Amino acid sequence: MKLRQICSATLLGLATLTATLATTATPAMAAEAASHPTVSPNRYLEMLSRDNAVLLLVDHQVGLLSGVRDTTVGELKHNVVALANAARALGVPVIVTATMPDGMWGPTMPELTSALPDVKVINRTVINAWDDPAVRAAIEKTGRKQLIIAGVSLEICASFPALSAKAAGYDARVVLDASGTFNEAKRTTGLQRLQGAGIPVTDYASAAVEMLRSNVDPKAHDVYSALDMPFATLVWQMQGGAKKS
Repeated sequence: MKLRQICSATLLGLATLTATLATTATPAMAAEAASHPTVSPNRYLEMLSRDNAVLLLVDHQVGLLSGVRDTTVGELKHNVVALANAARALGVPVIVTATMPDGMWGPTMPELTSALPDVKVINRTVINAWDDPAVRAAIEKTGRKQLIIAGVSLEICASFPALSAKAAGYDARVVLDASGTFNEAKRTTGLQRLQGAGIPVTDYASAAVEMLRSNVDPKAHDVYSALDMPFATLVWQMQGGAKKS
């Protein structure tokens, strides 16, 4: 009987406390919640903008590329260069960084440096590109808050700076098919880590087209040419042939 009385009194006390909070503290709590939102913005709903994006390419180095197994090296190279060219066509800043290029990972792939002759590769020793002061300063100098990242490997070179950038308040995205890794387990763990952190994953063509927005944009031809999508090229050629005939 005493136990029932104690439980009843406890429940009554909790009910009274809840009612009191609802009538007296709720307005103040609502105002506080409004000024300090606890729910992060859903980045999946925010479109990439050419005026607010910066592209970070991490460790597309010949030594690391030789170990890529989740895609072909040829396709990966194509996608990275196409993404870089499309970004340049849209006026999006491109930052390239490499880990100790004079060491075991080798230099940045020549196809990328040839596509970006005026972009100096930032050499670093730290694993997470975000931790390098020169890389972070280059990003901050742009004044842009959407950070598009691709790297080899996906689960480290692309994911680590994406995680750190998001923690610092940036809208980070990772380009899956402009990144690569060494086996399926690494690919899976990298994707799960990004998903758990709420970091959107995109592909090289979607990222560029998202920033293009309109097919009648004066930049459209340059962007699609840069993307070099085989099916789109074929359709373009077929249309050209039909018009000529």
